[in-house]
Amino acid sequence: MEFYEYDYRKIENYRKRIFDIEADYDEKNRIKIYDILKNYNKKIGCSKSTLKNIERFKSKRSLVVIGGQQPGFLTGPIFIIFKILTVLKLSSYFKNKLKVPVIPCFWNASDDSNIGQIDNLNIINGEIANIKLDLSDFDLKTRYSDIYLDPVRIKKAIEKVAGIIRSTDFTSEIIDFYKSALKDTVNNCTDADGKINIPSFFSSVITRMFSDHGIVMVDPAGTELKKLSLDLLEFDMENHDKITDLIVSTGRRLNSKGYHSQLNPVVDTLDFFLKLRNSRIKIYSKDNKSFRVSGNSYHKKELQGLIKENPGDVSLNVVLRPLLQDSCLPVLCSVCGPGEVSYFAQLKTVYEIMGMKMPVIYPRFSATVIESNVKKLILELKIKYTELGCGREEAIKKVIGKNLKIDLSKSIKGLENDIKKRLEALEKNIEGNKMNVSSSFDRIKRNIKKEIEVLHKKIYSEYKKQNEFMVKGVDKLYLNIFPNGNLQEREINIISYLNKYGFRFIDDLYESLEPLDFLHRFLEIN
Repeated sequence: MEFYEYDYRKIENYRKRIFDIEADYDEKNRIKIYDILKNYNKKIGCSKSTLKNIERFKSKRSLVVIGGQQPGFLTGPIFIIFKILTVLKLSSYFKNKLKVPVIPCFWNASDDSNIGQIDNLNIINGEIANIKLDLSDFDLKTRYSDIYLDPVRIKKAIEKVAGIIRSTDFTSEIIDFYKSALKDTVNNCTDADGKINIPSFFSSVITRMFSDHGIVMVDPAGTELKKLSLDLLEFDMENHDKITDLIVSTGRRLNSKGYHSQLNPVVDTLDFFLKLRNSRIKIYSKDNKSFRVSGNSYHKKELQGLIKENPGDVSLNVVLRPLLQDSCLPVLCSVCGPGEVSYFAQLKTVYEIMGMKMPVIYPRFSATVIESNVKKLILELKIKYTELGCGREEAIKKVIGKNLKIDLSKSIKGLENDIKKRLEALEKNIEGNKMNVSSSFDRIKRNIKKEIEVLHKKIYSEYKKQNEFMVKGVDKLYLNIFPNGNLQEREINIISYLNKYGFRFIDDLYESLEPLDFLHRFLEIN
């Protein structure tokens, strides 16, 4: 608790947050952010529900529940959907519980640059199929907002998805949905060359997918929103050493309590970047009065002038980004994944020196989808969900063990102990006759242990051959539950499920969410 401002598990802390917002939030930002959000969301083709929510920004009582993520290709891994659904569910819950207008927002992290996270998607289709958008012609440091593509390139990727997934009653509807979003993005968000950027297409897809809920998209790439960060940038130029010290010292306190420090800032580096030759470039400080960007030196006033003249060239890092979000918006709570929660653990004191309070940090919904065929396998193999977390090979041992007439591991261990006792008794008798043969006994013990291990592996290998159907069953489970050896929610795109169950699947996910329930869920599909 010492690392966060509020306890996310208690409803009274959300009431306390409301009072803190009323005391600290700069109401001048409401109209500014209202105009920015209205213009952007209309541009990406938002619904009437979204526009109604944006109108609620004008009310001094209105609050925001927000989450954010990099713009994944065709929404990216399903955890992004889980995060958005958490935002939507909490917005509705707190609106009714706290009797205030609550607006669901999603921060499209278009200023980030990690191409590997956005240029492909995985689908379960009997096996894991990977569809690449292929952005290898862009520099790894290119911001997402600067990645503009010919729409034909995206259309071909969508058609490749259509060619891989099995045809169902919902396939045409799903593929048409993405093509329609692409068409609207082309009509509203192209550059002078007729290209569209990745974040605009992502926002277009998300605003349509959750149109009934009135999700409000926020894109920090816009120049007007960047202008609202100028005071933050000024503060960082003057106080970056202090900010770094606070983050590092908090990290040490976390480590001393058995946690890890997620943020490890580089000394004499500012907490924002400048775009240079279409790449995000770090800014190094010499003495708080002069700065270096890719070999070029700038006096403080020169750098300030460059930023004010070209605010769109600025990108905030993981330290300043949440500060911009929470100074612009009246944030009740921020919905975060595990990594983000860890980031925030080191930022409380940074908020404090900015004269701000960190919002409630709320862990996003986390789940594994269990389809009926997978559930059937689980029952046939007599395995529990908790046992699947031990790893594939160990799970195979457990499954085979439950179907054997003997406990193999226990029997082998018993054999080893019996032989060990007989040897030790013999060794003791011989030593009693004053004969020094201990080295021979040690060699025999080592060899016997080794041979027993070989025997164990051999018997287990034979059992696996005789029960090949069980091994294949476990492999199928792990393909679905831990694809690529990772959590399902981090690997698989929602298309895998939309294609089988239609868009109602999203409604069912929404209904399955319970506010203030923080356990990982296994969602069984009947």
